[in-house]
Amino acid sequence: MTRLRQKYVLLIIGIVVGVGYGLLTRFVFGEKATLASVTYLFIIPTILGIVPLMFADNEQLKSYKNIIFIPWLTVATFFLTMFLVGLEEFICLLILAGPFFILATIGAFIYRLIQINRQKSNGKIFMMMLIPFLFSPIEELVKSPSSIFKVESETVISTSPEVIWNNIVEVNTIKENEYTPGFFNGIGIPRPLSATVNEKKVGGQRVGNFEGGLRFVETITTYEENKIVSFNINVEPQSVRPNVFDQHVLNGNYFTFVNATYELTDLGKGQIKLTLSSRYQLTSKINFYGKFWGDIILKDFQDRLLEVIKNRSEN
Repeated sequence: MTRLRQKYVLLIIGIVVGVGYGLLTRFVFGEKATLASVTYLFIIPTILGIVPLMFADNEQLKSYKNIIFIPWLTVATFFLTMFLVGLEEFICLLILAGPFFILATIGAFIYRLIQINRQKSNGKIFMMMLIPFLFSPIEELVKSPSSIFKVESETVISTSPEVIWNNIVEVNTIKENEYTPGFFNGIGIPRPLSATVNEKKVGGQRVGNFEGGLRFVETITTYEENKIVSFNINVEPQSVRPNVFDQHVLNGNYFTFVNATYELTDLGKGQIKLTLSSRYQLTSKINFYGKFWGDIILKDFQDRLLEVIKNRSEN
C-alpha cells in the first residue's frame, strides 16, 4: 500500500510540475500566447502531456489509462488555474481545449513509445522543456500569411423590401425580449444593441453599438435602396473591453473585420430573401484553426441578428 501511494504521489507531483510549466510558458509568452502562435497552440500542449509522465515508472507507462488520464488531468488543472487567476476566460479556454487535450495525449503516447523500458535522461528531458522558448523566436521571424474569409447567413421574410430596408440600414435599440441569446453570448460574445447612420448613401457613416460599450465605425461603400448595402468595418479601439478575449481578438494583429453586406432578393409571392455576409481577415501561421472558430462564432451572431430583423419586419 505504501509503495502504491508513493508511486501515485510522484504522478501528482508530475501534474503539479506540468501545471507550473504551463503557467510559466503563459507568463513568458504573454500576448503571444494566442491562437496565432504555433508554439503556444501546438508545441506547448504536446510537452504539457509529457511532463507529468516523466515522474512515472515503466509499470505506470504501460497503463493506457495513465497515458490518457494524466495528461488530461494536467491540462484541465492548468486551464482551471488560468481561469481562476484571470489569465484566460472561458471562451479562450474553449478555443484552446481541442489542441491542448488532443496534443497532450499524443505527446504522452510518443513519450511512452520512446521511454518505456529505457533509462531516463534528465538532460534530454530538460532540453525538451526548452523547445518552446527556443522555437518561438524563430517563429517570430517567419512572416504570417493573411487570408480573407466570408461567412454568409440568410432568411426568408414575408414582407416588402421597404420594410426590411428600414430595419437593416439603421437599427433601433434591440430589446432583451427581441434577442435570443445563444451559447456564445453566455460565454462572452457581446450581443448587438443598435446601429445609427448619419447619411444614407455611399460615404455615410454607420455606427454599430454592442453590449459592453463595443462600437463598430462603418463606412457605407455600396448603397442601392431596397436592394443592397455594404460597409467597411473598423473597431473603435477605445471601446474594446479590457477582458482577455476581446484584447486578444479585437486589439490583436491577427483578426480584422473587413466588411459586411445586406442583400435583398425578391422571391415573388410577397417573400424576400435577406442575405447577410461578413468578411474577415486572419493573419497567422495557423489561419485554418482561426477560420474554424471565426466561422462558427460569426455565423451564430449573424443568424441571431437576422432573426431579430425577420421578427421586426413581419410584425
